[in-house]
Amino acid sequence: MKKFISVLLILLICTSLSSCQMKKKQKEDIHIFFTSDVHCEVNENVGLASLKALVDERKAESSYVALVDCGDYLQGGTLGSLSKGELIVSLMNEMGYDAVTIGNHEFDYGMDVLRDRIAEMEFPVIASNVRYNGNKENALSGTVEYLILEFDQTKVGLIGILTPSSITTSTPKFFMEGDEYVYDFYADETGDALAEKIQKTVEEVKRQGADYVIALSHLGSDIYSEPFDSITMIRKTRGIDVFLDGHSHSLITADLYPNAENKDVLLSSVGTKLQEVGELVLGKDGNIYALHYTEYEGQDQAVLKKIDEAYVSLDEILSEEICELDHDLHIADENGIRMSRSRETTCGDFFADAIRHEMGTDVAVINGGAVRSNIEAGTLNFQDLLNVAPFQNALASVRVSGQMILDALEYGAKQTDYLYEFEGNAVGEFGAFLQVSGLKYTIDTSIESAVLQDDNNMFIGFKNANRRVKDVFIEKDGEYVPIDLDAMYTLGSTNYVLFNAGDGNTVFQDGEKIVENGPVDIQGLIDYAKYLNDFSGLYTETEGRITIE
Repeated sequence: MKKFISVLLILLICTSLSSCQMKKKQKEDIHIFFTSDVHCEVNENVGLASLKALVDERKAESSYVALVDCGDYLQGGTLGSLSKGELIVSLMNEMGYDAVTIGNHEFDYGMDVLRDRIAEMEFPVIASNVRYNGNKENALSGTVEYLILEFDQTKVGLIGILTPSSITTSTPKFFMEGDEYVYDFYADETGDALAEKIQKTVEEVKRQGADYVIALSHLGSDIYSEPFDSITMIRKTRGIDVFLDGHSHSLITADLYPNAENKDVLLSSVGTKLQEVGELVLGKDGNIYALHYTEYEGQDQAVLKKIDEAYVSLDEILSEEICELDHDLHIADENGIRMSRSRETTCGDFFADAIRHEMGTDVAVINGGAVRSNIEAGTLNFQDLLNVAPFQNALASVRVSGQMILDALEYGAKQTDYLYEFEGNAVGEFGAFLQVSGLKYTIDTSIESAVLQDDNNMFIGFKNANRRVKDVFIEKDGEYVPIDLDAMYTLGSTNYVLFNAGDGNTVFQDGEKIVENGPVDIQGLIDYAKYLNDFSGLYTETEGRITIE
């Protein structure tokens, strides 16, 4: 017997007989399975093969079954990044999705790529809150504002809603033509513009005869998603029965929130990377409830085969040639000492420059512990770059003061020694040591580090004013000028460094977020390597960005 491990919570939406009788007579319950924020992890947790088996089992029992997704499927792992989502779309086509909406990370490969991926999808892409006012082709013209699924006489209206914060949580330049933003997703300071657009779409879906209205939303339900979050949109609108939500990676089986008419709306969200998959049930008696599954033993063999084929294709992509290198890029010396954790290295320079190029920031930093491999002379391919950046951290950017940059450099230099090796062993290694782009600095190892850390080794300040880091300069118009501690700079790195206190570096957590989860780091390296195309004369030696005294 197949095994289910699930969380079940039944919440009734129809609270009176009269409201339930407004629904047309259904012969059977309607089952809508849903996923969200899969982020390319097709074999993790529940897994797509098990989800397909579960959906097919339900289809064997009922003719009223659908499968939908709430966004962020194309990006987040190597399978997506190296194929720019093409392999993921192929798998979703095999799954037989009935509809999806767009997550902010669907934009991470650029508008042209997203347009191509939408064209390849064998199911509708629903996005109700898209405005385009440019002079070129609207890359999202292949989407629809809503979709009506018919189950005999019962009509279920699906409304797709993507977060207006997509412009800043992906890459802002993708939404521009020249210096002007030409894409807009109904953003304002209060969320009212988005709510009004949603309401107009609900009314249109109702005019088309929908008996139920389901929002496929990529809005999020946490405070960081406000004022565009799903809970706020529920409270500002009327006529929606259920919000199936994504974006914030929340695990919500079935919570109720009052809408603008004080009627309860069910909110459900299944986390990320197939931690859980959801099943929304629209009961033939008018009741609505949701189930979440954390495991299912059955697996669809066709989907398993498709996943295997995708990874074979990935191997082919990893061997794809980018260009020829006539010299090595180093993180370590000839004895294998990892200098990137205590010294400027050519591979560290390349990595930091790639982030700065990808994120379009004034400066960029990368923790030395994230720069994992030399690149040897010869043919440069994608596998070489994946060896350098194997962790699949998302790129991100913040606006920070010169003082915060200085503090971060000081933290990264806390263990730096004048020597990097002694008798074959590494000296002064620290994963938080910062490789940099767009700036240069000096570390005076004669000064004892004043860095203070708590019991969890998190940076909390300095015990005195003595500083090891000095002579910090920012690159401006091709020249280095002294850093202004009061000025604000845009800074790119990974979300591990900026927001997750990676290696105990908490300095940037108070920075103003620009992009929270951008392209995966390997994507930045690939894009920059392709941009350079020819490494002749580049990164043959370090450039004096970091001086050790």
